[in-house]
Amino acid sequence: MILKFIDREEELHALEELYAQDKAHLIIIYGRRRIGKTELVKQFINGKKAFYFLAKKEPMELELERLIKAFNRKFNVFIEARNLEEFFERVKEFGKIAFVIDEFPYWVEEDKGIPSTFQYIWDEVLKDSKVFLILLGSSISTMESLMSYKNPLYGRRTAQIKLCPLEFFHLKEAFPRYSWEELVRVYGTIDGIPAYFQYFDDSLPVEKNIENNFYNKVSVLYEDAERLLKDELREPITYLNILKAINDGKTKLTEIANETRVAVTNLPKYLKVLETLDLVKKEYPINQRKRGRGVYRVKDFYYCFWLRFVYPYRDDIEIGAISFEDFQSDFNRYLGEVFESVAGQFLIRMNRLGKLPFRFTKLGRWWHRGEEIDLVALNSITGEAGFFEAKWKNLSEREARGILKDLERKAELTGISGSHFGLIGKRVEGKENLREEGYIVFDLEDFNEVREKGR
Repeated sequence: MILKFIDREEELHALEELYAQDKAHLIIIYGRRRIGKTELVKQFINGKKAFYFLAKKEPMELELERLIKAFNRKFNVFIEARNLEEFFERVKEFGKIAFVIDEFPYWVEEDKGIPSTFQYIWDEVLKDSKVFLILLGSSISTMESLMSYKNPLYGRRTAQIKLCPLEFFHLKEAFPRYSWEELVRVYGTIDGIPAYFQYFDDSLPVEKNIENNFYNKVSVLYEDAERLLKDELREPITYLNILKAINDGKTKLTEIANETRVAVTNLPKYLKVLETLDLVKKEYPINQRKRGRGVYRVKDFYYCFWLRFVYPYRDDIEIGAISFEDFQSDFNRYLGEVFESVAGQFLIRMNRLGKLPFRFTKLGRWWHRGEEIDLVALNSITGEAGFFEAKWKNLSEREARGILKDLERKAELTGISGSHFGLIGKRVEGKENLREEGYIVFDLEDFNEVREKGR
């Protein structure tokens, strides 16, 4: 499949607005590998006077030499410079130019003085120029450290963009031939990671794509989950064990510690790193402040799928003794968790479009003593609330009524006053009747309403 550029309209608009100011900027763009940072920047600089440079893990003397040669070749000039400061003095003479350094953390790794060097370059060379300097990086910890108080570059950036995975609804643009039901399956395996889209072909059944990419020892998706941890972290196995424990349902600190044999006193620092990498999130009941009953969940569905259906069976996959067919029934159960996220994104889009009977400002889960509500929508201004269940099932009208009645019961336990109750299912018979009675009921058929306009 040919990889095409999808969405990122908000980020591109922000960059264009900054560029139009016709003054110097220092922009930091970061996010996990495969998220589309390079493609975003290449889209932005297309048609502009610009220079793109991909840093390497090489000594800075060699990198400076390579940088100058590449710049001279691009603009057919002959610049000589003994250091980065001298080089950017010459770059400033080119007037308005977008200058991109990709994988900037490689330079920071090679030379701890690089942030100080760029502090000088910005303060003394570029600040009053028209150079649009963009620093890109996949090492989230390194890029965020550039913005920390103790870093020499603190306070120098003029903007920052952290790229996140694409939303579920953008998959329709990537895979137009798939139905919404098929797209939920795709989302449950590769999330919204743009670089992974190229490995799926919507002329094939979803299950065949999964088989080809996750049960084939030479494929990228079979190996990439582990590779990303090895590239980013010093103790990849420890982090992998923590992710596996959380994905297996060990969501509390003591449970994770017992499962992984990591001391409970050391565990928070590992979890903080995984949160920074956007692989783990800590969740609280929507009506509870951030203390007490928080639980950890794996945030990335690529990792969720890989940890559940691939990693435990690596030995069998290596010798071709197992295939995706062995997991079909469990995969359908797993998609129930995925569909909760999809349903939440659907409600957010409907909310933006004003297509719900109330507006909400906050959306999350609620749970207490074995009771749980998939989605609770709150309006912090008006006090209105809506309670929703997400069901990855084809439901009869009778089944839907039963779910809604039980939802009303559970809503009373939350201590949140609200008069809106809803259901999002794979297919819901009699949804029009339920809507006439005041329930908010949707199924996959309704997803077309928000495909184009709910951004």
